This record gives sequence, C-alpha cells and structure tokens, in this order.
Amino acid sequence: MKIVWTDSAKTDLIDIRDFLRSSESVQFAAKVTKEIRDEVATLKKWPKHKGTYVKELEELNLPQYRQLLAGQHRIIFERGDNETCYIHLVCHTSRDLETMLRRRLLGS
Repeated sequence: MKIVWTDSAKTDLIDIRDFLRSSESVQFAAKVTKEIRDEVATLKKWPKHKGTYVKELEELNLPQYRQLLAGQHRIIFERGDNETCYIHLVCHTSRDLETMLRRRLLGS
C-alpha cells in the first residue's frame, strides 16, 4: 500500500508542529507529529480495515473517505485504488472539520 500525502496535508502537519513548538516544546511537537505519522503508517498493513467513516461526509455519500485518530488529531484519508491511500487533512479534534472538509475536498 502506497501512502500519498497531499500538499495541504503536509502543510497541516508542519503547521501543527510549528504551533506545538511555540506553545508547548520542541520535544512535545516531535512526539505529536511522530504519533500522527505512526498512525498513518498503519494504513500500509491494514488499509481495508483502518479508519472510521467521517460523520461530516456521510450525507454526501463519500464512503471512500475515512478518518484515523492520533491523540487529539484527526487524519482524513481517501482510499484510492487498491494500492494507494491519500492523506487529505490533519487537524486538531476541536477544529470545525465540516468547513475544512468542504473547502479542501469539495472546493466550496
């Protein structure tokens, strides 16, 4: 299974790291970003069995989008073909995910 991070998801991870470096510590930022990367890496082993449906996308009938949780962060990914998963978004669980998803995935 190939994991592809979109440019926006890469930026999300960098933004999380930078925020935690300034608000907490360099060590904490490294720990959290490692947790996120480690959770994404589990998709390589169990791509068909990982992730839950994204509640905010259920009414749009987009079952290919799933989410993982890493601590207090949500990772939104798409199951592409049988060999690729696309990471679209990483955000703190307190963020307004519905608005972020509409902008990022649907361009609205």
